[in-house]
Amino acid sequence: MKSDNVGAFNWKIEKIVKKGSYNYAVVRNHPRASKHGYVLHHRVVMENHMKRLLNTDEVIHHKNGDKKDNRIENLQVMTVSEHSKRHSSVGRAMLKLRCPWCGLTFVREKRQTHIAKGGRYTCCSASCRGKLSRNIQLNRETVKMEEAISGNIVMEFNSNDNPEETSDKGIRRDYTLPT
Repeated sequence: MKSDNVGAFNWKIEKIVKKGSYNYAVVRNHPRASKHGYVLHHRVVMENHMKRLLNTDEVIHHKNGDKKDNRIENLQVMTVSEHSKRHSSVGRAMLKLRCPWCGLTFVREKRQTHIAKGGRYTCCSASCRGKLSRNIQLNRETVKMEEAISGNIVMEFNSNDNPEETSDKGIRRDYTLPT
């Protein structure tokens, strides 16, 4: 390291630049600085606090969601994998479904259902999907099967919401297997 830094891993910040969603610190001698000396401010704050460089698989999570709030108590070191998991479930469109074959109620991410894949229904398992498909091939669709398929989607909700808090009013509880 060069003499510009103050002590071991205590980066001297020349100035803070607001750019997009983040603040950047100008630390010209930082090993991960851009050609103009820019380093993400929250990384410099955490490195100074931990007295070491962050590993390449480490990221900084802003606990309160404000990317410009770089107080040490708002920052948390995570692996890239942990950080992805934390943010991946935010705001996903979910469906509560009823299997048109066995009647089981289950939850799936909307992008993993017939709506996204261009089908007519989503079953709870490959076994139920096969049985229903075979039954339709052999017997054509009966009125009972059409009703079961049309009642496939029970409710749509966001992954941040609790689907159990939503009322199940109007859902058939006397479900019987289609014939």
